[in-house]
Parts: sequence; C-alpha cells; structure tokens
Amino acid sequence: MELPDRITVVLADDQRAYREGLARAITRHCRLELVAVAMNGDEALEAIESVEPDVALVDVRMAGMAGTEMCAELRRRRPGIHTRVILMSAHGGELSDEIDGAGADGFVAKDRSRREICEALVQAAQRYPVAAQLAPVDAH
Repeated sequence: MELPDRITVVLADDQRAYREGLARAITRHCRLELVAVAMNGDEALEAIESVEPDVALVDVRMAGMAGTEMCAELRRRRPGIHTRVILMSAHGGELSDEIDGAGADGFVAKDRSRREICEALVQAAQRYPVAAQLAPVDAH
C-alpha cells in the first residue's frame, strides 16, 4: 500500500515551550513534514512566501506582526498562493471577527490536544473546513 504524500507545514508561535511541543508533535505525525518554524508574524510571512507549504499554523497573537495581520498581508501579496493558513489562539470566540477578516482558511483552539491539532492540519491540506470541527466555540 502506498503512503499518501507528505503535507508540508510552517509553524509560527511566539511562546517557546508551546511552539517546541507542537513542533515535536508535527514532526512525529506520519503525514506531516515541518519545513519551517517562526517566532513571529514577520518570520512566518517570510517562511511561507519562501517555502510555500501546504499548510501554515499561525498563532493569532504574537509580538511584532500578529497572525491575523500576517495572514491578511500574505493574501494581499500572494492572492494565488496554495498555502492554507490556519490561525490558532487560546481566545477563539473573542477573536472571531479578526480571524474572519484576516482571510484565514480555518481556526484551531490552542487548548485542543496536539493530536487534534495535527489532524486539523491534515484536514486543512485536504481542503476540509477546520473551524467547525475544532474550535471550542462557534467561530462565526
């Protein structure tokens, strides 16, 4: 049986411990390949434009350029890019308008398990909606 293609991922989060734990989970997942890690929105934008991953998992609130700003800037600069941007936050319901306005392809709550977050990345790469399945509150 042939394994499906690997799904390339860029991860961006300014919280070191959370970023490193999630990076380990992504690296260990059988379908995901972590191709870049960023500590802020500026680094994330540069990595996404350079690598053009299948999926980018980006924290909404980061020092410097926020994830929502990064997503909006990516959409402005590269409207045809195939990368699916999934925003993540511990404050989903409070940010629903911001997330929608940024042009993100989905949302995942940080309080979900690493396994659930990895599966959300697979779903995003397969073009399935992500917010309805993993956000603890209705993102719309």
